[in-house]
Order: sequence, then C-alpha cells, then structure tokens
Amino acid sequence: MTIDRVACLVLLFSAACGQAQAALLVTTQDDSVANDGQCSLREAISAANSNLASGSAAGECGRGQPPPFDRIDLPLGTYRLERTGTPEDGNVSGDLDVRRNGIEIVGAGADSTIVRGDRNERVFDIAAGLAAPAAGSAGVLLRGVTVRNGGDSSGGAVRTAPGWPLRIEACAIANNSAGFAGGIAAQGPLSIDASTFHGNSTTAAGGQGGGALYYSGSTTAQIRNTTFNANQSLTDGSAALFAGPARLNNVTAAGNTADADADDSGDGAIVAQAPVELANSLLAANIDFSLIVGGSNNPDCVGSSANLLSLGHNLIGNPASLCLLLAQAGDQIGSAAQPLNPRLLPLAPNGGPTETQMPAANSSAVDRGAATGAALPCESSDQRGVARPLGAACDIGAVESDDRIFANGFDAA
Repeated sequence: MTIDRVACLVLLFSAACGQAQAALLVTTQDDSVANDGQCSLREAISAANSNLASGSAAGECGRGQPPPFDRIDLPLGTYRLERTGTPEDGNVSGDLDVRRNGIEIVGAGADSTIVRGDRNERVFDIAAGLAAPAAGSAGVLLRGVTVRNGGDSSGGAVRTAPGWPLRIEACAIANNSAGFAGGIAAQGPLSIDASTFHGNSTTAAGGQGGGALYYSGSTTAQIRNTTFNANQSLTDGSAALFAGPARLNNVTAAGNTADADADDSGDGAIVAQAPVELANSLLAANIDFSLIVGGSNNPDCVGSSANLLSLGHNLIGNPASLCLLLAQAGDQIGSAAQPLNPRLLPLAPNGGPTETQMPAANSSAVDRGAATGAALPCESSDQRGVARPLGAACDIGAVESDDRIFANGFDAA
C-alpha cells in the first residue's frame, strides 16, 4: 500500500516545503522487508540502526541519502506489525527493535498516525541487551504517534534497556498490556510531555504493577501535561509506579483502577517507591477494588512523606491511609470519608492531537494552579498546546478548561 509522498501535506513536524530533511520517509503501511522500492517502518528502523540503505532499488529507505539516518517520518495511517517468528532483537519480526542512540520517530499526529501490534509482542523494544549510552545522550524520541495493542511480559507499548533515554512527546499510549508496565517500562532517563495513557493494563496477579507506566531509572523522570485515564493494574500503580525518582507537573490521573482483580493486593493510581515531586497535578476519582473484599482502600496515591513530595497546587481526591504527602500552599486534599470530586468531563478530543479530560466550569481545579514565581509554576501551555492561563490563574491538571461561561454565575469570557 503506497502512501502519498507529498510529505509537506502530511508531516506535522516537518520543516517548510522544499527544505531538505535528513530523514527517512516511510512510504508504505505494510510491515514488509523486501527490495521492492518502498520504505516500510521496519525497514526504516533497520536502516537507522545500521546507517545502511534497506535495499538497492530506487525508493528503498536511505537509498541515495548520506547517513546518519537519525529521523524517521511517519505519514498519517495505521502501521500494523504483522511479521511473526521467533522472538529476537534484530528487528526481523515481532516488535520493532531500535538499536541506536539518537533516533527520532515522528508521526503526523497521534490522532492520525498509529503504530499497532497484535498483542503477541510489545511494539517498540529499545536497545535490549545493549550497554547504556554516554550520560547526556539524546536517546530515542517518539513524537506524534499512537502506540497501541502491544502485549508482552513488560512494557506492552515500549520497553527501554537500562540507562537508555526515552522521550515521549504528543503521543497516545493506548490499549496495551503486559505482566507489569502495561504501557511503558522505562529503565533509563525519561521525559513525557503532552501525552495520554489510556486503557493500558497489567496481567500478572503477582506482578510489580504500573498499569500505564513503570519507571525504574536513576535520574528524575520529567512528566508534564500528561493524562492517565482508564488504565488498570492487578496490583499497585494503576496509572504509574515509580521505582525511580520523578517530577510531575500538570498531570491528570483519573478513572484508573488498582487491584483490578479485587484480591486486596494492590493500591493507588500513582505509587511512589522513590522520591516523586507533584505540582499542579490532579489525582482523583480513581478506584481501588480492594474495597470489594473489605481490604485497605487507597485509590489515588501511595507513598511515604519522604517519597511523595508536594510542590504545591495539587488536587488529591482521596489520600486514604497510604498517601502520606504533606500538604503545601494551594493543595486541595480530600479524605476517605469525604473525597474531593474533581468534576472532570469524560476523556474526549478537546483539541490538539491527543484526547484529554477537561475540568468542568465548576471544578475546583479551575484557576487553582500555581502562578509564575511559585516553587514550580504551571507549564506555559497545556496538553493541547493552548497557552496558560485561560482564566485568572492556570488550572490544575493537564488541560485548561475552555468552559468559562457562568463558572461563577456570570459570563467569564
């Protein structure tokens, strides 16, 4: 299946038309490896790994281009991984094996570029078995794509080897599953920006958890303007489990389910086993099915006061007994007896390439974020790229409310 090669019409992040790009352009949605004059995503990754053209025929990935092949451009469409075989790390079949530092995989937007598996193996496996690159290396970037329907023992969508940096920008990680780390298993430096994790799950009843994300790197992960919705874990961390340090700013985690098999073996949407700083973030309306068997019910967060560190202006619906964060300026914290209702609208396409959960006009998240000059102010734009603030102050969570009419009984437009 050949894709229109007029890249300027379909590549969201390309430079102006006519400007030369040091990039490989994928020209077929087929998961093919053949000297047929087309460039598949798998062939492009192999060419980038080796800095060698995928074949000699005109139109093959990298033919006639000088290496290094550092960027792969994915036009709109669905790229389904269909090559089966014995699991290996050479990018021959199954998952896509990225084997070199500094590779960028750039789609036309998460709402139009989809890379999907068949639930028999993860989608992207980054640097399995390789030594970590030098400190400060760029690592691997995924931008403007949806990664879905992966399935494996860990990291259903993406797994990184220890020490390998991963950057996720404007992506959707959806409907993946794994024994633990249903969406992403990251073991090196991690940055996530303007992205949504939805419908990911863990499958191991005795596993480490992390419905959407499991982070075990040694440097501080940076997660900004990101939404975790409807993910689930059979054990801990329905949204994310941090075994390594992290900073979350303008994050929304709502509607995620811990202890999904209701055997009283899991807790929390966000679980901090290492220092995790929270600012301008919303953790509320999550579920812990331990309550079904009468167990300890801790739906929104779990962590000691040494590991859950507020930098202010957070909304936490129900800290229960295991979320021991010490409140700071601007924090709104409910209780098990009186949880805070964040009044979020359903996950929806509210603008931008990823779906978001917008606070309703009467949400206590509206206009309650930190101002410029605070210990950690709100991000300058929200998950959609809309400039903050839209009201008197920025909103807590990943997205600014557009509904300003009658929020306080008057037209606030």
